Amino acid sequence: MLPRCGYRACAKTTVAASCAIQLLYVLLTVVYWGQDKRFDGSVTPTPSLEMTTAEPINDTLEYFLRIYEDYCRQEFHPQQSNVAAWSRITGRDGASAPVCPCISDRLVGALNRTAEVPLIGDLELRHRELWPGGEWFPTHCIPLQRIAIIIPFRDRDEHLAFLLSVLHPMLQRQMLHYTIYVIEQLHPEVFNKAALMNAGIREIERVAKFDCYIFHDVDMIPLHDHNFYTCLEMPRHIGSHVDKFNYTLPYTQLFGGVTGFTPEQFDQVNGYSNLYYGWGGEDDDMFSRIAAQNLSIIRFSSTVARYSMIQHTKDDLNPDNHGRFSILYNRQRLVMYQIDGVRSVRYMLNSFEARPLYMWLQMSLPPHPHYFRNTYLIHRGGAVGRHSTDVVVTLSILVVALAFCVF
Repeated sequence: MLPRCGYRACAKTTVAASCAIQLLYVLLTVVYWGQDKRFDGSVTPTPSLEMTTAEPINDTLEYFLRIYEDYCRQEFHPQQSNVAAWSRITGRDGASAPVCPCISDRLVGALNRTAEVPLIGDLELRHRELWPGGEWFPTHCIPLQRIAIIIPFRDRDEHLAFLLSVLHPMLQRQMLHYTIYVIEQLHPEVFNKAALMNAGIREIERVAKFDCYIFHDVDMIPLHDHNFYTCLEMPRHIGSHVDKFNYTLPYTQLFGGVTGFTPEQFDQVNGYSNLYYGWGGEDDDMFSRIAAQNLSIIRFSSTVARYSMIQHTKDDLNPDNHGRFSILYNRQRLVMYQIDGVRSVRYMLNSFEARPLYMWLQMSLPPHPHYFRNTYLIHRGGAVGRHSTDVVVTLSILVVALAFCVF
C-alpha cells in the first residue's frame, strides 16, 4: 500500500516531479539536437512548382507566365470568408460574381524607375480610391488572395514615399485585395527589423485575416509587375534578383529583401528570430528555419523578380551586428527556433492609426540586450567561440523551462 500524504505535501511532490521531468526533457533535447542533427544550409529542396531556387530552363516571360497561370488555376481559390467580406462591402452576390484572373490584362510588364521622389501629400491626392489604412480590392471580380504587406520602418520617409508610389498601382493592376502596414520602431535606438516584423504580425492577426504575408524592405523597389505578390505552396523569396548584385543570386541561402509566407508557413517556422539587434543575420536565420522544417523556397524567374535597391548612407542606429554568426551557427539553434520567434516576441504598441496610404503601427521593443554583449550580439574582440555560446543558450533554455514550472 502506498503511503498517504497530505494535500500540500502531495502537491509539492507533484510540482517537483513535473519540473524535474520538464528540465530533463529540455536538457536531453539540447544534447540530442546539438550532435549531428543541425542543418548546414548546403541543400535547398525543390518544390513541385517549376519556379524554384534554380532558374527555369527556358528563362522567358512567356514560359514563366504559362507555368504560373497553370499553377494559379489549379491552386488558387478565394477563401469563403474573403468572398463573404467582398459581397458585404460591394453589395454584390459573391456566388455569381467572377473570380479575378490569374494574370490581369492591366499589367504593363517592366517598370521604369524615375529619380523623382513623390510627396506623401501628392500620393494621398492621387490615390483617393484607397480605403482608410491603405486597403484596396477590385469591385468587379473576387480577388484570389488577401495580402498584407508588412514594411519595417524607421526614418526613411523618402524611401517609403517612393515605394508606395510603385506598390499601390502595381498591386491594383494585379487585382489583389491588399493592405499595407508600416511598422515603425520607436525604442530602443538599435534597430531590430525581425522582432519588429514579428510584433507587426501579432497585431495584424488581431484585426484581420489574410491569406498571405509579404515582408518588404522599404528600399526595395519592384521593376516588373508580373512578379505577382501572392503566396504559394512554399515560402517565397520574392525580391530575389537585385540590381546591387547585377540581378543574380549572390548565394543560395539568401532570403531577404521581399519575402512571402502563408500564415500557416509563418507559424510553422515560428516567424523571425528576435535576437538580431543591428544589421545582418535575421534573413539567413529565416532560411535555416525554413530548411529545418523541411520546407522549400520558391524564387521566380529573374525575368520578373527584379528589384532596384535605393542607395542610402549607413544608419548609425543600425550598426553591423558583429555577433550574428554566433547565433546563426549555434549548435542548439534548432531548439532556439522553437522558443525564440513570433510566439515569444515582446513589444509595446504605442500607436495604431489608419492613414490614407497605409496602416501605421508604432512599436517599442525590449532594450538592447547588453547582457548578451560578450556572447551574442556585439563582440568587438572577434567571433565568440561556439562552446561559450552553447553554454549560455543551454542555461537560458533551462531557465525558461524552470520559469514555466514556477509560474
